[in-house]
This record gives sequence, structure tokens and C-alpha cells, in this order.
Amino acid sequence: MDLYVLGILWSIGSPIEDRYPYFMLRHHDRYFLDVVHKALNIPTSVFEGESLTAPQYKLKLFKFDLSRLTQYGWQTRLSEQRSYPNIPEHVDFIRAYFELHSALDTLTIRQRGKERTSPRLRIYGNRYFLEQLTEMLSSQVGITPKRVQKTTKQSEFSGILYYQSRRELEKLLAYLYPNGIKYFQREYYDHFRSSLCGIRGRGERNYEKETHPSP
Repeated sequence: MDLYVLGILWSIGSPIEDRYPYFMLRHHDRYFLDVVHKALNIPTSVFEGESLTAPQYKLKLFKFDLSRLTQYGWQTRLSEQRSYPNIPEHVDFIRAYFELHSALDTLTIRQRGKERTSPRLRIYGNRYFLEQLTEMLSSQVGITPKRVQKTTKQSEFSGILYYQSRRELEKLLAYLYPNGIKYFQREYYDHFRSSLCGIRGRGERNYEKETHPSP
């Protein structure tokens, strides 16, 4: 299985027990469902369903063999402990997970009476999964492992990782989006790239001149 597709299934998929059991994908961005639909040659169509917040797209995978996921160590999304998958390569899986479960914004830092703007990447998920993810990023990208923070004081199983070093975010961007990749969510990539461009200081990398990933 393509590892970007595995990242989507891992991130937003859930088995549904029904008269005719199926594996459900749902997300507000149709792109990810369209990728799975095409890559796995799913006969059912992506459709728009009801949601309390925003329009949500859904895809039902009937007769989906869960061993295609459990062979990598998959557990259901509501499990107390979810593991990072046992896979030979990592960048495509991680890119899909980032695009689905992270957000990039900026912080205004005040120091010695001056203000400066700094990027901040937040990655959400199961605490156990995130502990393994940050170690994998350290070995793959050469950045410092982070401590998983609680999303709320009451949360036991969900957590959040923060990456706030501009240098480390530049390395993450280069790692996640090499030239020639098959799948990537362009709006996420453009936002990531433009966030670094917008706060680039003197002597830092000029992303405006770098080559984009292939569509």
C-alpha cells in the first residue's frame, strides 16, 4: 500500500459495525478521500454528509480487509494507546499525518522591549503515537525530540507536539516536500512555505526561489 494512503487511513479511518460493515473515512477536505478512492480503486463514491460545524465529505470502504492496516500495528482511533506504524519508509506517511493533524501559525515574542514573530507548528494525536513520532522525526530529519504536552489538563490519551524553531521548521519543510512526490495537499504546503517566507529574516533561506514539489 502507498504510505501516503496508509497515513490517511491511519489518521481519519474508522471501522463501522453495521448490517454491512464498512471502513469509514470522513474529513472536511475532499482531497484526501479522493486520493484513497483512486489509489485503492474503491467502487463507492465520495459523498457530502451532514456535520455540526462545516460540510464534511465521506467515503465508505465495504469489504475492507483490516489486516491491510493491522499488519503495520494499527489500532482504532479511540484506543488508549495508538502506535506509530512499523513501516520501511516514513516521509509519505508523516506528510499525510501532518496535513491531516497539524496546524501552522505564528507567535509574537516580546523580549527586551522588542517584538519578533516566530512560526509555530502544532501536531495533534494520541500521546503514545506522538512520543514515537517525535523520535522518528529526530532520526529522520535531525531535529530535537519534543515533549508531548496535554491538550487539556483532563486529557489522558490525547496530546500535542510543538515545533517553534524556525531552523527546525525549515528542515521539516524540506524533508516533507522533496521534488517529485506523488501526493501532497497543496494548500497545506503553500501555507507552510509562505509562513516561513513571510517571516524570513536576513541570511535565511529564500523559499521563493526553490522548486515546488510536482503536483
